Amino acid sequence: MNIIKKRLGKDALSSVVLVMLVAVSILSAGCSEKGEDRSIKLVKNSGSDMVTGLNTGSIDAMIGWEPYNAEAIVKGYGYTLMNSSDIWPHHPCCVLAYDYNWYSSNETQAEQVLNLATWVHMRATDWLNEAKDPQSANHSRLIQLEENFTDRSAEVLEYAMKNVDFDYHLDPAGIKTYTSKLEQYKLFNENKWSASGYKSTDDYVDNIINSSYLDWAIAHRNSSPDEVKLRKNITIDFGYLQSDLHQIAFYISWQMGWFEEVGIKVDAHAPFANGGFEMTDGFRQNSIDIGYLGIAPAVLHGINSNDFTDGKNDAKIGIIAGVNYNGSALVARTGSGIHSIKELEGKTVAYPGFGTVQYFLVLMAAEKAGVSVEV
Repeated sequence: MNIIKKRLGKDALSSVVLVMLVAVSILSAGCSEKGEDRSIKLVKNSGSDMVTGLNTGSIDAMIGWEPYNAEAIVKGYGYTLMNSSDIWPHHPCCVLAYDYNWYSSNETQAEQVLNLATWVHMRATDWLNEAKDPQSANHSRLIQLEENFTDRSAEVLEYAMKNVDFDYHLDPAGIKTYTSKLEQYKLFNENKWSASGYKSTDDYVDNIINSSYLDWAIAHRNSSPDEVKLRKNITIDFGYLQSDLHQIAFYISWQMGWFEEVGIKVDAHAPFANGGFEMTDGFRQNSIDIGYLGIAPAVLHGINSNDFTDGKNDAKIGIIAGVNYNGSALVARTGSGIHSIKELEGKTVAYPGFGTVQYFLVLMAAEKAGVSVEV
């Protein structure tokens, strides 16, 4: 079943197609008399615009991420139709990655930096998971950091954290499942995929994941910063996504001064609006060395935004740690009466854009429900 449909302009509908549509509307069970399209209609929105759209009624639902889902729910604009963990339990979401061009320019020092960046990320994630407990002595400090990072209220953030699994462990099998689905949905550019030289999607994933840095970090878990820090300090350009609660571990590390403790000075790039921009305007343009972003744009743009020629203007990255799992949801508009994916047929659903984790999740949910998606 082809669940992805493309919108056509009025002039593109030939008389033959019109006749076919009329025939289908008459003969197909469950279709209305007028034969209108019953696909889920996706419209691209930012996270904030999704929340506003639910409030104004310009959209029927949103497939968003935290803290935007929590904001819509806490403000009473919507309710959870389906968590992403219901679509795919413990699915990969954000990852920590590095730019191959930066790595190649100074391989010896890059190895040390990646070990330590992963070590700091692990430290922040452990602190975060302990501080999530409202009884933790660090809880109020965590909420303060999250408020500064996301510009959202404590009430929204308390709700949002319940839906995100912060976890630095890598899940190669899950990433392979995701990547094979990208191929199934025909989201990879065929010419770029052919030029990449990868034998399969599994081969591709095996080539971009490197767990050695995480292994080093875990082995040195009990070391002090002084014991592992660089002999010579280095400045690294870091990329991250704007107000994305999934990436709060980066902000914690940065604000706590934990990077500096191991000799890494953070030069934080202006936050990217989404992972696609981080791949094309960050990694591809060599403006960032290490970044936090979604697995979806990381994997998709690792093919579609590469030229596979001289290697200087590409989006080739290495994935070195997990950041979070789950954390997205389908949120229906309050008063819409929508209680299932099937009931989204003919409705408008906001999503952050092609190739995002949320785009993939709505395709997966629609496939399971036997519903088509129009983009």
